[in-house]
Amino acid sequence: MNPPRTALVVGAGIAGLSTAYHLARRGVEVTVLEAEHVGAGASHGNAGWVDPVQTGPLPEPGLLRDGLRHMRSAESATHIALRDYPRLMPWLVSFARHATADRYRDGTLALAELGTRCFPLLDQLAADGVEFARDDSGLLAVARDVRAVETFIRAREPFRTAGFAISRTVLDADALRAREPALSEQVRYGVELRDHVQIDPGAFLAALAAHLRSQGVRIEEGNAVAGVAEPGPRAGVAMRDDRRYADVVVVATGASTALIGKRFPLVGGRGYSFDVPFATAVRRSILLLDAHIALSPIGGRLRIAAGMDFGPSARLSAERLAPIARNAAVMLDGIDWTDRQHLWSGRRPLTPDGLPIVDRLPGHPGTYLLTGLSMLGMTLAAPAAEALTGYILDGIRPPVLTPFRADRFR
Repeated sequence: MNPPRTALVVGAGIAGLSTAYHLARRGVEVTVLEAEHVGAGASHGNAGWVDPVQTGPLPEPGLLRDGLRHMRSAESATHIALRDYPRLMPWLVSFARHATADRYRDGTLALAELGTRCFPLLDQLAADGVEFARDDSGLLAVARDVRAVETFIRAREPFRTAGFAISRTVLDADALRAREPALSEQVRYGVELRDHVQIDPGAFLAALAAHLRSQGVRIEEGNAVAGVAEPGPRAGVAMRDDRRYADVVVVATGASTALIGKRFPLVGGRGYSFDVPFATAVRRSILLLDAHIALSPIGGRLRIAAGMDFGPSARLSAERLAPIARNAAVMLDGIDWTDRQHLWSGRRPLTPDGLPIVDRLPGHPGTYLLTGLSMLGMTLAAPAAEALTGYILDGIRPPVLTPFRADRFR
């Protein structure tokens, strides 16, 4: 069988553009079809973290129990509207079944193995001419209570098996403020992680798209795909008025399930971000463990990213952003919280086991999926796209993709 020479990639987020990059790099003629514009989904306004030691699956033991306990609180990081529970209940039940210690450990190891390629691939992009800025200052994970930091450190233990260096040193308030003077007196404990890169996700996507276009990749924005074509001699997608065909199709549409129907238990977890100015410069990425808030210095301002809201009722609103700002404000000094700009919301694609789907679409020999990256797209999209490209062109599934098979949900 001849290797594919043409490909249609559906979706111009980080997953779709990464797939287009790796296919084009191996000589495939690629067209990217995007319903809106580059980075229109969850890829644009996220925290911009490339961090392989933050890649544990979402169904962590105790997470759903604790989330349900606090979900009615306005300060909770997670919300589900009461009217959305009936629709989400089957997914939530499956999520709860996966939230065991053994499954969390196995899922963490699988994601960590995939994540070992994230930094080399960033270097490869730069060497190939993709122009983007990066900050390798590392990450501080901080909290008021030492137990939150100790729990965070314990949860990182599986990453040692994958070869990552994880600090076990709990830093006190003085050590933390020596590193980050903007931290308030409420911050008493923390840990520093070095395997972490901060980028501006919007600028990164724009640079990657520009590079792809310079290499002959067509990116058709405002061109919506309605569904996957029926199996045939060539892979294809249904457009509004016609059909498009290629040797292979890769569906990388994030939380949108319109193309793959109800075949997979994929839901969208809505996250939020905004940015504020600071008087005391924030030097590196910060994770507020108490409130599950990510702080990212981007473009001379501080991006505040948080939230995991399930169901179609979740919306960007001032009322939803207010508790995020309150919870972050007590942990930082020198921030003007009234000057919120670039308010953003996006839906992350989530599976109930917290692992992505990177595989051939069952029943469609030339159609592949790259979705379900949760909050890990900036870290795992490139390694997943590289491995999937090898699968597509060589016909052999790389062992690193075995945990992410599409048929595991049957």
